[in-house]
Amino acid sequence: MFPRVRFVLALALCLVVGPAYAAPDDAATESFVQDVLTNEYSSTKYADAKKKLLLQLEKCRRPGRCSAGVKAQIYVALGMVASQIGMADEAKNHFVNAFSEDTNAKLPDRGGTPTMKTQFSDAKAKNAGPTQVAPQDPPSDSGGGNDAPAPTPAVVPGGKIPGWDNNEAFQYASAGLKADQAGKQDECIENDKKSLELEDKARTRLHLAACESKSGKLLDALKDAQKALKTGIEQKDAGVMRAARQRIQDLIPKIPHVTFEPPSGVTDLEVRFDDREVKGDLTKKFSVDPGTHQVRAEGKSNGNSLVFEREVTISEGETAKIELKLTPKAPEFLTQGQLACMTSAKNQEEVLKCLPSNAKNLVAKIGFDLAAYTDSINVHTLTPGITAAVISPTAGWNVGGSFVVDFVTAASPDIVSTASGHFVERRYGGGLSGGYKPGKYGVQGNGGVSSSPDYLSISGGVALTADLNDKLITPRIAYSHSDETVGRNDSPFSNVPLYHLGEKRKLFVNTFEVGSTFVLSPTSVLVLGATLDTERGDGSKIYRYVPMFSPSVAGKVTPGIPAEIVNANRLAYRPQEQLPVERDRYAGALRFVHRFTTATLRLEERLYYDTWSIKATTTDFRYMQDIGKHLRVWPHLHFHAQTGASFWRLAYAAVTKDDGSIVIPTYRTGNRELSPFMSATVGFGTRLALGDTEAPTQYAITVTGDYMYSYYFNALYIVSRQALYGSVGFEVEFQ
Repeated sequence: MFPRVRFVLALALCLVVGPAYAAPDDAATESFVQDVLTNEYSSTKYADAKKKLLLQLEKCRRPGRCSAGVKAQIYVALGMVASQIGMADEAKNHFVNAFSEDTNAKLPDRGGTPTMKTQFSDAKAKNAGPTQVAPQDPPSDSGGGNDAPAPTPAVVPGGKIPGWDNNEAFQYASAGLKADQAGKQDECIENDKKSLELEDKARTRLHLAACESKSGKLLDALKDAQKALKTGIEQKDAGVMRAARQRIQDLIPKIPHVTFEPPSGVTDLEVRFDDREVKGDLTKKFSVDPGTHQVRAEGKSNGNSLVFEREVTISEGETAKIELKLTPKAPEFLTQGQLACMTSAKNQEEVLKCLPSNAKNLVAKIGFDLAAYTDSINVHTLTPGITAAVISPTAGWNVGGSFVVDFVTAASPDIVSTASGHFVERRYGGGLSGGYKPGKYGVQGNGGVSSSPDYLSISGGVALTADLNDKLITPRIAYSHSDETVGRNDSPFSNVPLYHLGEKRKLFVNTFEVGSTFVLSPTSVLVLGATLDTERGDGSKIYRYVPMFSPSVAGKVTPGIPAEIVNANRLAYRPQEQLPVERDRYAGALRFVHRFTTATLRLEERLYYDTWSIKATTTDFRYMQDIGKHLRVWPHLHFHAQTGASFWRLAYAAVTKDDGSIVIPTYRTGNRELSPFMSATVGFGTRLALGDTEAPTQYAITVTGDYMYSYYFNALYIVSRQALYGSVGFEVEFQ
């Protein structure tokens, strides 16, 4: 930006408000806001500008840190950013908040637009009316803010968003901006590309280039920045031209290059860099993205096939020179002993005996089961499912899959009294798994999808295992990731824009596991393990509303109070559930299995703690008794007890201020599973093998049944719940 323009913007910001006093952070904050408007804002880096301003606002909200006038400057700047990206309501809310801090708040003389000035004037007029209600929560790190309602784009008659010809393109661009703020560059790239397919806007392409650059896709970033510059020139958009030129200048020095040194005396040379064939002069420089790449070359010399394979890592700005040293192909499928055997063989028959056998024993398993659940608060489920697997014990690989359907019907008191009536829905879940363990070391992978009208989960994971000390110790490490989307069952996902946090929320779960199996004796096995789950995102149920009480009434509410009494004494205001957006779960577990002559004992214990302050213990017991060759029966005992979450309340109190605004608890929930409770289960199980137990094909039927009693120490509507759970399964195993 030209020095004169930078000076005018800085001077204008200084004149926006006139604070009545100077707080400790005023000078630094004013300078910070000036820098954001001069740099990120003027360069159309609106996501970065918004994130920085929200973080600074959070610091200023600490008591005594910033004066009201300085906080008004931050709100004005946030309103300017929101206006530029088409979030009209969000812009107005920020401007209203600025006036609530300082009635003399003003827009800078430079950097505004006619639409922005209209929004500012509307906010000023609105500020002259009754004081607006605003929750007191600080803004989240994801770039959103709880100081205003969820943003809704302003539309003009005809349903068009100002500055856009295609509303869906705007929604994708907004989703890309939010993904960028959250550091999810792949989602940013995906949404920006979808937006550009519908409407090619230079600023969207410029933002796409920024996300591509952050994810290491420098070549794509340079290409899109150049396209944005071309469009800016054609449309005579000075802001786009300035920002695009700067981005191009920043990218060019970062792009790495690679060149090859070809071997001498090699014919039919073919070189591939990743999945792309390298043609032409190998000694010239090729532009590539930074990161790890695969190089493969093949050729011939004196009739022999030669090969070169290498993994290379190239840093930003580096020029890597790769010397292609080709060597003879190795017979990877033969051992040294097999090669020696073939060398000494006297005839073809002896040669064939040296080769490894292609015969591999395969075991196939198929299972069908039907499970049912019912409890005393009118929740009922029916779950049919199927599983299948193919295992090769000799080759060490396995593949499998499963599919289940949940038919759920519920009319529990907390549902019908706070959110909706009786509902019936179906949930679908499927998964695939596969592994390979040819020797001491193995790897196992899995993936799954679970879907219902208001929920979608996509997960995947990998586990590594090893056999140590003659298979007496088997360590295991695993990682899995789950991407969950929470919505409303009355609003299909296809109709809900990603940016609309009031209707659709994302939750990401990463799970890390470490454990080991120890063979203590020929009849005893001990398994130890530890798990860490990290949850990031909003897992609050959108359809779950939490009753609010006045402080005087909240203190008198008792556990198990019926729904009709709750509705008669609560306030009219019922906010949606709001959970913390971060949660870390820690668990340690052990399993001990001992085989007696005709019975097997299995004991399990799990200790749990999370950052919501929930502590829990879970104990499980089974004693499986064999009755002949075909029948096995067992009793089942299970016990679970836990404390409540730190923010759990039997009755949440809302305070109404003198100005009519309502202050509600930041975090609130009606989920009984976050309250202190205990649960005990008593059940049985039996497995009946059909036919000859030595036959190649095995059949079996498994039947289980459990009775569960739960007691809630501090919950509305109910103090206890009784439930019955049962299942019937049919298994087939054949070679």
